[in-house]
Amino acid sequence: MTDRTRPLHVALLALNSSGYQSLALGYLRAYAQADDRLKGKAAFTTLDLTVDLDPWWVAWRVLGMEPDVLGISVTCWNARAVYEVCRIVAEVRPETVIVLGGPEVGPIAEDVLRERPAVHAVVRGEGERTFAELLHAFASGGKAWRVDGVTTRKLDEIVSAPDRALIENLDVVPSPYLTGVMSPIEGGAYLETYRGCPHRCGYCFEGKGYGRIRSFSHERIAAEIAAVAGAPQIRTFSFIDPVFNLTGERLTWLADTLEPYAASGVRLHTIEVDIERIDEAAARELKRAGVASVETGPQTTGEAALSACRRTFDAERFADGVAACRRAGISVECDLIVGLPGDDAHSFLAGLRFAIGLDPGIVQSSTLHVLPGTDLWMRAPELGLSFDPEPPHEIIATPDVGYRDLRRAEVLAVSVQAAYRARV
Repeated sequence: MTDRTRPLHVALLALNSSGYQSLALGYLRAYAQADDRLKGKAAFTTLDLTVDLDPWWVAWRVLGMEPDVLGISVTCWNARAVYEVCRIVAEVRPETVIVLGGPEVGPIAEDVLRERPAVHAVVRGEGERTFAELLHAFASGGKAWRVDGVTTRKLDEIVSAPDRALIENLDVVPSPYLTGVMSPIEGGAYLETYRGCPHRCGYCFEGKGYGRIRSFSHERIAAEIAAVAGAPQIRTFSFIDPVFNLTGERLTWLADTLEPYAASGVRLHTIEVDIERIDEAAARELKRAGVASVETGPQTTGEAALSACRRTFDAERFADGVAACRRAGISVECDLIVGLPGDDAHSFLAGLRFAIGLDPGIVQSSTLHVLPGTDLWMRAPELGLSFDPEPPHEIIATPDVGYRDLRRAEVLAVSVQAAYRARV
């Protein structure tokens, strides 16, 4: 792009699960709008739509805005629809610059550009600073390929600038809620208190590329809680933190901050916890914070799969944590994954029996998706994993279980889960 006499029109698109908004796009827009270099040079519109919509209709919505830049957040769940939207938009309005970001595309940015000619650039990793600098390059006639954290096209080449350093002080990222970029919606509002994850599970992208956990300040978190939990239309919301009970001290502070809202009936749903670190005292703190339900593993109880996925598991502590939550009146969702390396049909069913035997409230299973950038993605040849190269990258077979037995395990898990739900 060259120098312009009018502001860039930037459209930000997310294809979400029904009832939810994209916090990632909220961060991108809030940061870019606060960037002095973009004042008067960029105008923003956000489209929070749902993944079940016809991509042709989504493209029609986008094209009606005539954007100069289209930024899209991509996950394994919405990627196929996103790519179709990109193809249509590029065909109808080739002057629109399409920029993708998110966990599905960042780790495989060069492959995405090779395979998707409609896409002009991919933002890798933490996107706020990178996207703002990329927009500045577009608005001022700069070179996109010189922006750290960007993979783009340079004439006939695909080039990747160096990785961008992580944001040290997360408070420099303006809050989408406190700036008015996003308004909290009932049941679909999420807050984030830190970035990174204390675990390095092989199947999960969370925390990859983050050397350590970085937290927003207590003041920032408290202000966001007040903005969301204090909104008159909000009765339930949640947090996207990978581990809500990261430390005992942090859990107590969160309980202190959330307790006044819990006392007025506001509840937290499906927060993720490390269940093995929950005892009676921690369960009371969760209850005081207004937690109605938690989500946890074990994902698998098989020793070989645990080793392959670099995950620990203590059956006794896990069971104690579930029991403590249940006694506190907190529903527990135990998650299992079908198709992990090292698991066969028998070990998966053993995990299913273990979870149901705890009577947690909800038992849920999903099929392994070998996600870009994860340890399993990079070790797939070593582990003998066969999976769909197209998103959502579902496992096809492993050395321990074939395609047909994987499908049988899925069907059996669904039927057992339905019977358990009917019983409770």
